[in-house]
Amino acid sequence: MFTNKEDDARITEISSSSNTISKDTSIDGNVETTGNLRIEGTVKGNIRARSKVVLGNSGEVEGKVFAQTADIEGTIKGTVQVEGMLTLKSTANIKGDIKTGKLAMEAGAIFEGKCKMGSFKNPEDLKSADTIAKLETPVSKPEPNPEVTPEQKISKPSLSSTQAQTVK
Repeated sequence: MFTNKEDDARITEISSSSNTISKDTSIDGNVETTGNLRIEGTVKGNIRARSKVVLGNSGEVEGKVFAQTADIEGTIKGTVQVEGMLTLKSTANIKGDIKTGKLAMEAGAIFEGKCKMGSFKNPEDLKSADTIAKLETPVSKPEPNPEVTPEQKISKPSLSSTQAQTVK
């Protein structure tokens, strides 16, 4: 049985751990970690990190990326969802939508897609790829009332013949 101090130490150790996918390494499948993740190789699948993701200059991801924070130098073909700060370095190339708390983009970075910035409702938003669609509900506009014409909206009160004579 762990005490609170042992639990805290174990959680700190796990969240501060680092994982590296080296250059010339290719992964075909999803990657999930509670620690930091550095990618210099290729990943075809979704990436979910509860800490920081660093995609190096030679790194490529074909899939969705979910992280607490991220620094991107390489190429991503897919959705990127970062709760905190997303930094796109000058060599970054993203083809897909971005949802992030904050965005920093260096000159030269390439981004093709939609970007939505703001705070997440809760950290659980990082758990599902469907979250982006749920957070981006379209705002509906009220339909115009076809019975009301523009002239009716700006109608001027007409004067009676007695009022018209008084005005002269």
